[in-house]
Amino acid sequence: MFCITENNGVDWEGGGVMPIKAIALDFDGLIVDTETASYDSFCELVRSFDLDMPLEVWKEWAGGIQTWQLACDYLDEQLGKPVDREALHRRHREMYTALIEELDVMPGVKQLLEDACRIGLRVALASSASAAWAVEHIKRCGLIDYFDVLQTRDDAAKVKPDPEIYRKAVEKLGVKPEETIAFEDSLVGTLAAKAAGLSCVAVPNRVTGLFSFEHVDLQLASLADMSLEEIICTLEQSRAAAQG
Repeated sequence: MFCITENNGVDWEGGGVMPIKAIALDFDGLIVDTETASYDSFCELVRSFDLDMPLEVWKEWAGGIQTWQLACDYLDEQLGKPVDREALHRRHREMYTALIEELDVMPGVKQLLEDACRIGLRVALASSASAAWAVEHIKRCGLIDYFDVLQTRDDAAKVKPDPEIYRKAVEKLGVKPEETIAFEDSLVGTLAAKAAGLSCVAVPNRVTGLFSFEHVDLQLASLADMSLEEIICTLEQSRAAAQG
């Protein structure tokens, strides 16, 4: 079992529990809080129609690839007529891009990646975003060299909550699902990770924080709240206890 020693080092202890060999991270909302930026920019758009965009409604679409379509459907319904989606999309993209370019990585993300490399874990990106989108921003944030595998929707038939993206990420890493910890911010992402057989740590943002994450193995307010060693130790102890 993977645990922290008294001097804050890392050691393996016996016990028959499968050691952790890899981590897999979502992108949108976890590495960079694009989820909140997308919501805030759409809120600004709907205010031009004298409408509000309730977070309780928006959160149901968070983490999926149909967020824009569903948001426009909602706006059509509220206005009682169809909006010019092409024009609306251009305006939203301008505002959204401006917000994204100002964003840094979420607290604790870089330290998590540094710790994974230090203790010899392999690292995958597991995202329903396009490769062009995710890689552009991972490079912008200076994180690309931490990743051994980049698994996106570009080479997956299905996206989250289907487990395919996580299954493919694990296969490319050359590890087993039970040897891998997924880090997610959304409901659809955590469901995908658990369905693929991974342990899952939920780190919700302002948008996804309204969800219940009772199905995950650990929930944190921020990745800065626990070190990777502490996370692994906590998960392995829980897994060992469950196995009796």
